[in-house]
Parts: sequence; structure tokens; C-alpha cells
Amino acid sequence: MSKPITVVQFWAGCPRSANSKWRGFLAVVQRCHQEGWRNVLVLSRMPDDAALVEPFTQAGCEIILQPRSRGNFDAASIRRTYRLLRRLKCDVFHCHNDHTSPLIAAALARVPVRIWSKLAMSSHYEEGTTPQGIHRLQASVRLSAKLAHKVHTVSDAVRDELLNLGIAIATDKVQTIRCPIDLERYNGADGSAVRRELGVSPQELLVTAVGHAVAVKGWDVLVRAFKNVASEFPQARLALVGSITAAQERPFVRKIEELVQQMGLSRRVHFLGARSDIPACLAGSDVFVLPSRSEGQPLALMEAMASGLPCIASAVGGIPETVTHEVDGLLFDREDAGQLTDRLKRMLSNADLRQRLGTAARGSSAAFGLDAYVEAIFALYSKLLEAKKRPHT
Repeated sequence: MSKPITVVQFWAGCPRSANSKWRGFLAVVQRCHQEGWRNVLVLSRMPDDAALVEPFTQAGCEIILQPRSRGNFDAASIRRTYRLLRRLKCDVFHCHNDHTSPLIAAALARVPVRIWSKLAMSSHYEEGTTPQGIHRLQASVRLSAKLAHKVHTVSDAVRDELLNLGIAIATDKVQTIRCPIDLERYNGADGSAVRRELGVSPQELLVTAVGHAVAVKGWDVLVRAFKNVASEFPQARLALVGSITAAQERPFVRKIEELVQQMGLSRRVHFLGARSDIPACLAGSDVFVLPSRSEGQPLALMEAMASGLPCIASAVGGIPETVTHEVDGLLFDREDAGQLTDRLKRMLSNADLRQRLGTAARGSSAAFGLDAYVEAIFALYSKLLEAKKRPHT
């Protein structure tokens, strides 16, 4: 009797909240479990909230802790991962953020199916620069693309960036499968408690951004634009939702806090921190803004659209694949606080526009459902397994 298929999901991190990305991963694990496959999830540490792993263990998923790689070519990581995959007799290795060292290990361990999910644009794209000299070689990206049997990208923008590097990679090796959101979470959520918490009256307009406090999320651009509209719209408030306490976030938080204070906006800008009630935060808002400098796939924007919010977003990465300008949202140029100011003024001054764009956004969000994503990922596993002769029986 042949052994069950063993799928290893290699995260190299840990979940911080039950967000859309977490729900997508969980749904894939549950789908594989339904098929009788064995699931293993590799994390760098256990999350602070044990409830974030309980649904995985309930689906028969084994949790293994392993340090993430130190750099792109980490000999210790390669050894650890090689031994792990040989011990597990892994059939499908699916890595996400940490990729080059784990994929080297998976190739050495002769794992039949190796998949790399490329979830974001490169750091050069985030910084608005073009890689030059040795940086254009991007050796780790090139090697990961070579070692993976399939590269899963979360948007066509991420796919095109990879292909435009000049890597000798067949276009059919790269497949775009957009990560989903759980639409039901955002349908009919109640935001009244959030508005009461912030002291926002029914007559006031709450502008909200969801992300976390790092420069790539562009909160500084939004604060500058909000300053430009604050005097004309005294009924407007701004909420920044997302983690602000991690070591890599604190310097940027201080920068934003100083900016808010200098602009005299302390009573009108709210730092909500990490929240478990994102659907309620969105339901309590009137306008959503995603001012990112880079986005592989804008899950926060997709969640806002599913909430029926009128949205404004920067035209970067996978965002223009999600929002059509003037149809189901408004777009502005990257880092252009002046253009964002104009978009905000239009939204805040025109209730009919907010209603029209919000209704259209909710309609567009139907394409972001969970079921199609899960079946696409499961079909990818199945197709690659069929194409590879399984060495373990």
C-alpha cells in the first residue's frame, strides 16, 4: 500500500493574525487533508496567539519549528531542511517567503514537486530604483526560479517583474494565482463599535488605511495628503490600522507620529495598532486608502472592496489588476501626495461618488473568493505530481 502524499508548507515565519493570507493557507491545508494527504507546516516560531495554529492541527497538520535562513545562501538552513525533507519523505515542497536555501535543500533531497510562491515585488521596486551591476543578477531569485518546478506569482505584475529579469525561464513555468479573501467575513460586518471607540460621530467621515508601519506601505504619503484636506474637511478623521510595535516598525512609527504632531493632526489621526476585528474597522469607515509604494497583491485593498468601501490606491504592482480607475475605485501615482490630495477631496465632497464606487467595488470583489484559489492550488499540486514519478512508496 502506497503512503499518503506528504505536502510541506514552508513559511519561514509565523502567522500574526487571522488575515486573508492565513485563511488561504488554512483552506489549502484543509483541502489536502480532505484528499487524505499528510500536511506539515514549517514555522520559525509559534505565534503568540495559539488559536492561529489550532485549526491547522485540527486538520491533521503537523507543526514543525525551524529557524528561517540567514541570508539567501545559508549552509545551516540547507542542512536542516534537507534532513527534514528526507525524514518526512516529502512529495510536495511549497515555500513562500524564505526560498533559495530551502529550495536547494529540496532539490538535494530529490523532492518530486517543488513550488515557490513569489508573494511580493523586489526590494528595488519597493524603493523605486532599478537594480544595477551585480544586483541585477539577483542570484538567489534566478536560482530559486531554476530549482522550482513551478513559480506561483500572486499577480501579473510580480510575474512580469520576474520574467523581465532576463532569467532563462519558460513562461509556462510561471503561473499567476491570486490569493483570496474570505468574502463572508466582510459581508455585513458592524462597524458601530469601532466608531464609538474612536469617538467618530455619524456626521464625520473616517478615512482608513490598513497595513503595518513600514515605509513601503506609504503611510507618510497619506498623512501629508490628509493634512492638505484637513482644513477644508474638518469632519474628516484618519485611522491607521496595523502593527506598530515590532522592532522594524518602531522607527517608521516615530516618523509618522512626529509628522502628525508637526502638522497639528494629533486629535484627528488615530493609530489603531494590530487588530483582530479588521472587518469591523472597515465597516466603520467611509473611505479606504492604500498608499503603498509597492504591492505584489493588495489583500487589504481587496478586503476593503469586499466591505463595499470606496477605495483610493496607488497605481503600483498588482493594484491596477484589482482596481479599475473611475470604475470601482480611484488610482493615483506612486508617492504623489498632491494627486492623492485631489482624490481625497473628490471622495470626501461627493457622497454619490462614494456610493457608486463602493457598490462597484463590492461587485468586483466577487472574483476574490476562497474556493477558486484553493482548487487552483490543489490542481497545481495534482498536475505536478502526475507529471513526476513518485520515488517513495
